[in-house]
Amino acid sequence: MAPATDAAPAAGRYNEVFVAKVFHALTALAAAAGLVLQAAAMLVSPDYGAAPGHAWWSFLGYFSVQAGVLVLAVSVSLAADSARTGGTFWRALRLAALVSAALVFLLQFTPYRGLAEFSGLNAATIWGDRILHYALPILVVAGWLIFGPRPRVRQDTVLWSLGFPVFWLLWTFIRGAASGWYPYPPVDAAASGAGPAAAAGIFALLAWLGAAFLYLFLDLRMGREPDGYLPGFGRDRAAG
Repeated sequence: MAPATDAAPAAGRYNEVFVAKVFHALTALAAAAGLVLQAAAMLVSPDYGAAPGHAWWSFLGYFSVQAGVLVLAVSVSLAADSARTGGTFWRALRLAALVSAALVFLLQFTPYRGLAEFSGLNAATIWGDRILHYALPILVVAGWLIFGPRPRVRQDTVLWSLGFPVFWLLWTFIRGAASGWYPYPPVDAAASGAGPAAAAGIFALLAWLGAAFLYLFLDLRMGREPDGYLPGFGRDRAAG
């Protein structure tokens, strides 16, 4: 009878990829749930009853809602392939999802806080707000720290990712000039004037660049992911 060997369980790449796919799928579900609950809260708001079209456009004008849609799309792609390499466009979207998730969380402690028009309406509002502004950003950043994929960020990725905040600012100012409605006080050109609103927009872009370059730095310094095994499972000793 062959002697027993002290061989560790071969964890292999497949364990990590499977767990990462599940995590990204749960993140996508959280994004979908947050968006649906916020939309449900909007549907019972007085603004929707008075002007449904205006309410929908206002709902879609919030940065956190657009960021939630972006996170949903990126998370679905990672649930299909958690080690996705992607091209320039996908990497920029992935970085944009990471930066927007971090900023959405941090901005909850600033005048950009939440969807004020829908606050206090019902349980859907509260749960949607907590998921979209707190739980989802934590899931997105934690998923990147644990599962990556890394490295995926370069300097051109940072520049391409600027497309998302630039689009949001243009959307906000153009629609605000046409309708008089702005999603957040700092970018309300009707109330504070074009100069302060533009300054707030520039500050938002600088904050975006700061967060994006921080991700670039961490992406270069942190370990490659997926790296072939899950922490706690160990490598195949026979192969190592």
